[in-house]
Amino acid sequence: MQIKERVALKMSDHFVRLIPEDIHISLDENSINLIEGLRWNENIPKFIFSEQVHFADAGQNFESVKCPSCKTDLIEWWGNAMSSAYSNEHGFVNLEITTPCCSMNMSLHDLEYNFPQGFYKTMIEVMHESENKAVYGDIVDSLLNITGVKWRIIYAHY
Repeated sequence: MQIKERVALKMSDHFVRLIPEDIHISLDENSINLIEGLRWNENIPKFIFSEQVHFADAGQNFESVKCPSCKTDLIEWWGNAMSSAYSNEHGFVNLEITTPCCSMNMSLHDLEYNFPQGFYKTMIEVMHESENKAVYGDIVDSLLNITGVKWRIIYAHY
């Protein structure tokens, strides 16, 4: 009898990233303990804290970026805006922009990303293997109750 060796294929990585709508929020020890105690479907939340502002992207899920006011596609303009806002030494330093389409003043964080993306100093990340997205809606509601700020769900695929 010939035994075939099984080779594990590398599957794509899926992550759920949760970032606060208030980019500059920090979590105290009590909040972290309460968040760790939420129902994460056997996933272990990873807390990421930084002094600098970073961009939480959706990886291969990134489809488009639009002006939330007039819905103009901003993808070509957006790359330059991101470069202008970024410093190698300090990360993202100035997210304030004026849209080229309708001259709206807003933050890069407030643009309409499909799939959702955004900026953070605090992020919670878990590996995501199932399609049960309802649990993350419940977690976002709990995060609002714990921290007093809204949170954004980012489904990232690499």
